[in-house]
Amino acid sequence: MDMDDDANSENNRSANQLVRLALFTEHKRIVLRREDINKKAMGSNARAFNRVFEMAQEKLRNTFGMEMVELPSRAGLDQDHENEEDNNEARKATGIKKKSNALGSKTYIVRSCLDPILIEHAAETDADILAEEAGDHGTLFPSTLSDDGEGAEDDDDDAERIPKYFGSIISWSRADQLGSVGIMYVILALVLVNGRVITDMDLRRHLKTLHLSSNPNLRPVRYTASSTTRAQNIDAYLSHLLKSSYLDRQQIGGDAAARKGKKAGAGSKRLRTQAEDLDEGRTYEWRWGARAFCEVGEEYVAKFVAEFMVGSEADPEEEAGGPGRAEREREQEALMQKMYKGVEKAAGGKLAELK
Repeated sequence: MDMDDDANSENNRSANQLVRLALFTEHKRIVLRREDINKKAMGSNARAFNRVFEMAQEKLRNTFGMEMVELPSRAGLDQDHENEEDNNEARKATGIKKKSNALGSKTYIVRSCLDPILIEHAAETDADILAEEAGDHGTLFPSTLSDDGEGAEDDDDDAERIPKYFGSIISWSRADQLGSVGIMYVILALVLVNGRVITDMDLRRHLKTLHLSSNPNLRPVRYTASSTTRAQNIDAYLSHLLKSSYLDRQQIGGDAAARKGKKAGAGSKRLRTQAEDLDEGRTYEWRWGARAFCEVGEEYVAKFVAEFMVGSEADPEEEAGGPGRAEREREQEALMQKMYKGVEKAAGGKLAELK
């Protein structure tokens, strides 16, 4: 009995350490590796990994509404894509879908497991919360107030980005860097609608049309005052997405043949600038990284594109629940479905679910 109590106590301590380690690495947006778990959380209790992992998962889900997910390897992602093509043929022949499992990488991330409906309601504006946040905002950021005490608009592009408030339980403007996250979604969308792969030159050309120049002297990616980094140039930002596993980059030109089988950019602390790559004859192509498949998902990015292109703002003159508004909503839904199918066709096949 004492031995069982000791084992349970040791497992609980290891689970608590794993939860802290997982939250710490997620805050830094880096992956959690199996060897780090064994070294920093398990210690001499490595044989109980599965039990400790499940205990940590339960604590994360019940306390934080989050969960650890193992990232698939690049080989696993490629295998999934091949299996999807085989499944299409198998369904046509037999009507049965083959089962497939992505190869694991023994690296983990932490993602939300809250119900989307709960998140939607928690993001709605509440008048009482909005009033309290307005008072706090004026105290924390007095420079944003005009002489009459009202919020002042700052048209200076180089000014510090102050987090906005919306009076909701979940405030995306304070929890995340919305500007950089929005740029990431745009990049993921560009890769997806270009057949799931895009050359470095094409990506930068599209970004330039959005005033996101690749000039290393410019820093168009801006962050709010809560971030230790105020702004980044495109090369530094793409390097961040690569390091965080949102994107994957492979060399297709220059000395690519000598580096065959090796991940482009592996071991380097930064991306070379576009000018350096052109001088040395290197060209690259970008794909989604494993984290994007597990945290964002192709289906959600397609919905993001469809909603953005179609729009969903209702006419304020139409009565809520009126026949005119209902008809407009049906038309918008049909347009979004059509746009979603267009994204799926541009991607080159059925969009992957969240892994």
